[in-house]
Amino acid sequence: GIPKEERTKISHRYLDMMQLTPFADSYTFQLSTGMKQRVAIARALVMDPDVLLMDEPFAALDAQTRDLLLVEMQLIWEKTKKTILFVTHSVSEAAVLGTKIAIFSNRPSVIKKEVDNDFPRPRVTEDESLVKLQQDILAELRPEVKKSK
Repeated sequence: GIPKEERTKISHRYLDMMQLTPFADSYTFQLSTGMKQRVAIARALVMDPDVLLMDEPFAALDAQTRDLLLVEMQLIWEKTKKTILFVTHSVSEAAVLGTKIAIFSNRPSVIKKEVDNDFPRPRVTEDESLVKLQQDILAELRPEVKKSK
């Protein structure tokens, strides 16, 4: 395996990246929900995957913590350039984080449309260009939502 010194160095690099260094010796119960989510992301990144799958990573977070993590995920992507596959039902998350957004149909679920998102980073949900993109995505989704009713 990897020598302990190297493992420690790698762990600290990702704790720093996730702004968790002051909490490195904390117990789980001492961390907020947002911190726990950042720990989970750091743990995944430590493994140096070619592709990182994130399935609804912000679903259980309050709005302020989610917005903070949206910014942090963009910074992490800038630093690591990892391919990250986000699965989300949040159009705003997709617009902020995605470079290619796949819009799925209702059952049977197939890719209905792919949208390229080349807006510059950092992105925030309130940006006018992203608001327009979100509206376009929602317009594509509306017929699918109606089918599910």
